[in-house]
Amino acid sequence: MTDLAFGLTMTVMGMGVTLLTLYILTLVIRLLIKLFPYKEEEGEK
Repeated sequence: MTDLAFGLTMTVMGMGVTLLTLYILTLVIRLLIKLFPYKEEEGEK
């Protein structure tokens, strides 16, 4: 494998892992929002 092919392979794999990690983080955040919904405090106004 040439240096160019290796570099491109590592770039594509790195981008893929980064996007997958962001997607998983989004799912975790949505799950936490459903488990702990935001409630406004009534005494503020």
